[in-house]
Amino acid sequence: MGFSVSGATAVIFLGLFISFGIAYSAANNGMERVNEAYDANTDDALARQNTAIAMGNASVVEADGQFYVNVTVDNTGSTTLSIDDTDILIGGNYTNHTSPNMETFEVAGTEETDIWLPGETLHFNVSFDTRPDRVKVVTGPGVADSEVV
Repeated sequence: MGFSVSGATAVIFLGLFISFGIAYSAANNGMERVNEAYDANTDDALARQNTAIAMGNASVVEADGQFYVNVTVDNTGSTTLSIDDTDILIGGNYTNHTSPNMETFEVAGTEETDIWLPGETLHFNVSFDTRPDRVKVVTGPGVADSEVV
């Protein structure tokens, strides 16, 4: 056998070795991403399962042509919730807890927190020009409760 056959064989084996190394690392990285996504999905499902809220009170009061929606919501689950991740829909319109028509927004009597612990009550009071018909509160994990006002 001449040098050309041995050299060609060495080049082929070297190419196979490099190709296998590249394919293995790409497959390994892909499998790690799939496993991380599966773990994150499992964690999210557990958080949803442990999250529960219940509307305690939802009422509308009219004063001087202005409507005030007064709502209390209890965190009845075992998950600590974030106020920034809590969404409020009143009459089908999204209302942020920092919006200018939000008169009161407090958890357990304080406005200075972003944490809504299990057993605590969220209270908010929002002013509107027209009378809304429904209030819905959606938590960060996606658990919601609604009430007709």
